[in-house]
Amino acid sequence: MTQTELQQFRYISLKLLLLIFCLGFMIPGTASAEFDEVTLNNAINRAGLQRMLTQRMLKSYCQLGQDQFYIEPDKKLEDALTRYEEGLTFLKDFKSVDGVKGSLNAINAIWPEYNALITAPAKKSNVPELVKMNEKLLSLSHQIVLDLEKLSGKELGKVVNVSGRQRMLSQRIELFYLLRDWGFEDEYYLNELAKSRKAFASGLDFLNNYQSNTDEVKVLLAKVGKSFNLFSHSLDDKNNAFLVSLTVRQLLKYMNTATNLYSKM
Repeated sequence: MTQTELQQFRYISLKLLLLIFCLGFMIPGTASAEFDEVTLNNAINRAGLQRMLTQRMLKSYCQLGQDQFYIEPDKKLEDALTRYEEGLTFLKDFKSVDGVKGSLNAINAIWPEYNALITAPAKKSNVPELVKMNEKLLSLSHQIVLDLEKLSGKELGKVVNVSGRQRMLSQRIELFYLLRDWGFEDEYYLNELAKSRKAFASGLDFLNNYQSNTDEVKVLLAKVGKSFNLFSHSLDDKNNAFLVSLTVRQLLKYMNTATNLYSKM
C-alpha cells in the first residue's frame, strides 16, 4: 500500500468510527435520542387515553343495549371511536420506538372487525366476542404506554402512565358493573370488576405518595379519593347505573385534568 493509499484508508476509517460513535447516541432507550421529555410525557398521556377509550366504547355499547339513553351513549360511542382512530394517527409518529409499530399493526388488524361489530345494533349475544376483542385492544394500547414509558426512563413518565391508567380504570369499573347488571355474572366478569376497583385504589395511593405533586394536583387527588370512597358502596348493589355513571364522570374529569398536569411538568 502506497503512502497516499494509507492516508486514504486512515481517513475513511476515521469517518466510519465517527459515524458509529454518533449512531450510538441514537439507539432507543433514552429520551434525548429522538424525543424530549415533555414530548414523551405528552405521548404517554395520549397513548394512555387510548386505554380509556377502549373501555368507554364498550361501556357505551352496554348502555345502548340496556336502553340507558338518558346519558346519550350513542354520541359517546361515536366520539370514542373517532378519538381512538385519531390517537392511532397521532401514535404513528412514535413508531420508531421499540415495540410501538408492532402494537399499532396488531391494533389495525383487529380494528375493522371490532368497529363493524360495536357500531351494529347492540345485542347481548355479541358481548362475549366484543369483550374478547376489547381486552386485546386494551392490552395492545397498554403495551404502547409501557414502551413509551421505558424510553422515557424517568419517574415522571411512570406517574403519567399511572395517572392515565386511573382514567381507564374508572371506565372499566363502570363497564363491568354494567355487564353484571346485564346478566354477565360468571367468575371472569365479577373478578374483573373486583380487580379494577382494587387497582384504582392502589393507583390512587401511588399518586398520593408522589413527592413532586403540586398543590393543584393534591386537591384533585383528594376529590378523587372522596368520590371513590362514596362511589364504592354504590357498586355493591345492582340497579345503581345512573349514580355510578354520574360518579365515574367526575372521576374521569378529575383524573384527566391531573394527567394533563403531570404530562406538562
